[in-house]
Amino acid sequence: MKDFNYRELFLQWKKRLLILQEKYADTPPGFSSEEEEKAAWKVWEEEYERFIEEERPAIEDVALPAFSFPLIGRDEELAAAKRILDSYHTAFLYGIGGIGKTAIVLSYIAGHRSSYDHILYIVAGKGILEAVCDDAFLPISTLRYDQKRYSSRRQYFREKLDALKKISESKRILIVIDNMNAPADRDLRQFLELSCDKIITTRINYEAVPEEEKLAVGPLKTQYWPELIGVYSNNLDSSKTERLLRYGQQVKGHTLSMKMASAQASCKDAAEQPAGSHDITDLLSSFRLKKKELEALLYLSVLAPQGMEKDLFCLVSGVSEQTLTSLQNYLLIDVFGSVLRVHPLIAEAVKRILPPTCVRCSRLLRGFEEYLYGETAGIGTWHRTYEENRALEPHVLALYEAFPRPAPRLATAFEEIATFLWVQGYYEEALSYAIKIYEAVMGYYGPDHVLSGREALRVAAVYHNSVDHDNALLWYQKGYELLKAAKPRNFEVMKQLSTACTKLAREYSHRRDTEAQKKYADEYRQIFQDMMGLYGANLAGHEKEAVLLQHLYFLVEEAKHTLREGRVGDAQRIYASIEKWMEGREEDLAYRKAPVKELQIELLLRENRLEEAEAAARESVQTALMYRGEKYKDYLAGLETLADVLALENKTAEACSIYEKILVRLQRDYPYETKWCRNIEERIEKI
Repeated sequence: MKDFNYRELFLQWKKRLLILQEKYADTPPGFSSEEEEKAAWKVWEEEYERFIEEERPAIEDVALPAFSFPLIGRDEELAAAKRILDSYHTAFLYGIGGIGKTAIVLSYIAGHRSSYDHILYIVAGKGILEAVCDDAFLPISTLRYDQKRYSSRRQYFREKLDALKKISESKRILIVIDNMNAPADRDLRQFLELSCDKIITTRINYEAVPEEEKLAVGPLKTQYWPELIGVYSNNLDSSKTERLLRYGQQVKGHTLSMKMASAQASCKDAAEQPAGSHDITDLLSSFRLKKKELEALLYLSVLAPQGMEKDLFCLVSGVSEQTLTSLQNYLLIDVFGSVLRVHPLIAEAVKRILPPTCVRCSRLLRGFEEYLYGETAGIGTWHRTYEENRALEPHVLALYEAFPRPAPRLATAFEEIATFLWVQGYYEEALSYAIKIYEAVMGYYGPDHVLSGREALRVAAVYHNSVDHDNALLWYQKGYELLKAAKPRNFEVMKQLSTACTKLAREYSHRRDTEAQKKYADEYRQIFQDMMGLYGANLAGHEKEAVLLQHLYFLVEEAKHTLREGRVGDAQRIYASIEKWMEGREEDLAYRKAPVKELQIELLLRENRLEEAEAAARESVQTALMYRGEKYKDYLAGLETLADVLALENKTAEACSIYEKILVRLQRDYPYETKWCRNIEERIEKI
């Protein structure tokens, strides 16, 4: 994949330079003393060691599920799993769903956590390729999937396996893939070649797997049934206990069914277990669940199988503590520490009883909309740090997969999902989803509705943030034209139209099309004036802040445009008005103040206030790193600005080092950004 490495090339160039300085000692270009020569080589060696260390892939640890329930009657299987791993480094636990495979694995993790440097736990649901390529639960420091970089997921899969092989040479690793039920294929065989410990739980007895690496998990032995019934029920009389033992015979010792039936028997209004049925769906149907309890189960079944923090789930779903307590008492949900999780078999049964649709899950989708936008928690996608957003990734991606056909009446909820995806760098998924939302809205509402224009602007935003400015301009123009035709021309239409004008003015300013920039900037000013005149006095607090925030962005872009035209005084006056508006608001704006910081740096440079520009640039880099992570383009752009400032201050060594770092990151994460790479190379050559 990687034919060369920018940083390695620079280091080799520096090494050749040192060799030349050795050769021409006692001359102006050479070393003046042996001490100077030794010091120079020491600096180079330290830099080369740092390069080797940073290029070495490393596992980024993720949270593991807690083991919070007793393991009954599975000591033999637990010991057998340990023996198989000791001998072959791979253990396949296979058996029917709900028989107890996951409980064995979680017990193994709890008992042997100190034996490993890293434990990775992935609930698959799909094939081995998807499990390994999941960056949320199998993160490696030097890798991130990007469609433009990799021709296929399989190519990324191979590169990730290579990284895991290298890490395994020096680290003790356990990779657990739970509930992997896809047919065996070449991807599985390649995964099994890893030398680290691997546990896979599955319902399939894979023929391709050697028998000595398999562990069949069968029904719970009858001698353990009374203990299980006693643990998962509450002081049952002998008749109910006998009935449960008979039910155990009926389901042939199926662990999950017996647990659920035991919990059900403890309830005052318990129903009889369905006679003659071995299906978990029938057992679940026999529970006398209230509508809210069934809805809560449905919501959990469409979220990431790894589970969600209880407080967050209650916030986005509207489910009460009382409802969750009832479900927990029924053993229909598991609580691992503070994480709620529904067993895959129960999730499948719930979705058979109550298939998830946009309408049935509308409360959950609206809850996510409000949470991602920031209405419920006071902090949204843009304001959260990269790591805070990363914790949400599995659930947002689960919603993205669960609802491949976004409902037009929930367009704004699905819009927040698309926005989250591109903010976190999932440009491929965000773009396809944003276009689906737009098409759904256009088909339902038609071209003269505000939502059609709004969703066109969302598509444009995804293109813009993936640095595809040509398509961004086309979609901004499309959104503008739709909004111009939207009826009636109410506040929402005017707000979205003002957004379109702001973005178009920005795009044309970058293209040095002054006439087009002026047209859309003038139209924006008129719309803003009309909005404030017609609605300003009656706007709710958050609506007014949204309008003023949009105006802030417009002023920032207007100031940058005047700088491009050389009108520094006009830019300074605009910036002064921005600073006045921001007084007392900076903390609330969080990452949204980043464009203002960019403008401040540009003005400081124009005024030759280099030290202040450097301080502002360093602050901007740290902000981008905190809120977007080191692989996001805003972080690299911030580094570029900092290096530019340092170069102007003649701090050439640090500037060159940062330019090198940018090139390394571009090569690693965005190798298709060839124009950006050339620009950085040209800056280095000038130094």
